Amino acid sequence: MRTLSAALTAKQKTLTYDPLYKVVLSRTSQTTRGYDLTRILAITHTEDTDGGQAADISLHNADGALTAINFEHYQAVISYGMKTGVVRSAWVANTAYALDDFVRPITANGYQYRCSVAGTSHATTEPTWPTGLGVTVTDNTVTWEMDGATGDEYSYSAPLRVRAQTFQSGVGLLRCELTCVGIFSQMAEDKAKIEYTPGQAEIEGGIATGPTVQTLITAIAGVSSPLSDVFSGYTAYTVTYDSTDSIIGVFAPGNLFRIDINDNRLKKIQELLDFTGCKMRVNNDGKIHVFDPVVSGAVYDYTYEFNVANSHTFLNKSLRNRFVEPNEEVVKSHPEEGMVSGSATSATSYALAPKTRTTYLNVASDAEAALIAAALIEQTELNAEKGFGIVTMNCGQEVWDYVNIIDSRQNDSVQGNIQFLQRNIKIPLGRNEAMTFNMMIGFGKGTTDSILGNLLASQGIDAEGRAVTLSQLLDILKKLTANVNELTDRYSVMRAFLIAQGDYAIFKKLWVTEQLRIPVHYTP
Repeated sequence: MRTLSAALTAKQKTLTYDPLYKVVLSRTSQTTRGYDLTRILAITHTEDTDGGQAADISLHNADGALTAINFEHYQAVISYGMKTGVVRSAWVANTAYALDDFVRPITANGYQYRCSVAGTSHATTEPTWPTGLGVTVTDNTVTWEMDGATGDEYSYSAPLRVRAQTFQSGVGLLRCELTCVGIFSQMAEDKAKIEYTPGQAEIEGGIATGPTVQTLITAIAGVSSPLSDVFSGYTAYTVTYDSTDSIIGVFAPGNLFRIDINDNRLKKIQELLDFTGCKMRVNNDGKIHVFDPVVSGAVYDYTYEFNVANSHTFLNKSLRNRFVEPNEEVVKSHPEEGMVSGSATSATSYALAPKTRTTYLNVASDAEAALIAAALIEQTELNAEKGFGIVTMNCGQEVWDYVNIIDSRQNDSVQGNIQFLQRNIKIPLGRNEAMTFNMMIGFGKGTTDSILGNLLASQGIDAEGRAVTLSQLLDILKKLTANVNELTDRYSVMRAFLIAQGDYAIFKKLWVTEQLRIPVHYTP
């Protein structure tokens, strides 16, 4: 949940706002370029809990201004906002400014400037203010970024990188299409250069004594000891632990965790988090934030209601009740290594029909086994899909936020943590089309039919079956194909491992992390 100003929070709860959106594209030694609603035709910006953030940005190129620009590997920062009429204070000399402070020039020029690097302004002279969107200027130790017109307010998203640039030509329409991926997707591109296996000294009497889950996550992301050689040369990312559970800083996975040649960084961090109740996302500061999210109770990050004044508005929702399977998690040491065990259940589904999954781990005590079992069952409950909603744009919404959607007409509601978030912007090209400026939010892991139905709804397809455009169908197909490819990749990894190893004594120590992610049945 990103913090927004009171004015922007209030404005987006109304249905009379003027929408704003922009993208700033920058790369070292290259000219920074910013584009807003005067050039952006469409944005499909997706965040989820598996691969992070991705976006497709469509820019009009009728004037040919983009044809000669190669945006390969440019950083892309997308911002969403609204006109609030906010009044910015004039710049002051010799003053300490913090990140995200705003000023206007002493002699107003119609633009406002955001502090992108904190520091102290010049002792006497204000800088020469740039007028290009996203362009920065140094002011002693402060860096200012041209943020847009005075009276506008934005909330910027996590940084992406351009991976593909396509020029589309059609009758009456010339476009430049940018395909962007987030930090998690970039980490998935980073393959291990050497193997990592825990040393024998880290395993004593079946109990792991080596690096904890938290230590290993920090090392993988930061390319630091004890894994600096494994991912050497790759971009190092800072991990901030906003809140933690009682497992992540204590449990040492030992020989249950290893890194093979060509394993990617994202996958290995996800495996480690699966031992815990903690989650992760990339915030707009460009850092990986690990935290223990709120998953129950009556205090929500956001509440969406239908036609209720001073409330975020939902436009469409689907409510789904889903049986939780497995609904009992048993964690215990292998019979050859001790008698430690613990369990946890999803009470409602377990009472209807018990479905048990047992995991062997090198756990130190019954209490530790019970904590890990509780984390596993919590994840299974969170993944059980509860529904989707199409809502008006909320510039502060993030994945894993705890949200409530209320429909007083049916006297029902759906609560849960957001695991899928897609912001949709589309400028109408036909006179009978309306502008799209909304979001789709999903609770739990979506199924193919629910994702398809709600993608159609988010693109403006109504109950009467109004025609779907080719670009919309291609967008939907691309997302479904990505889901299938992810499942295929995970299956292939497991299958190759089974063929290569064929030894249960080794397999039982390594299988657990894949077992948490892939429903594979194996008989030794």
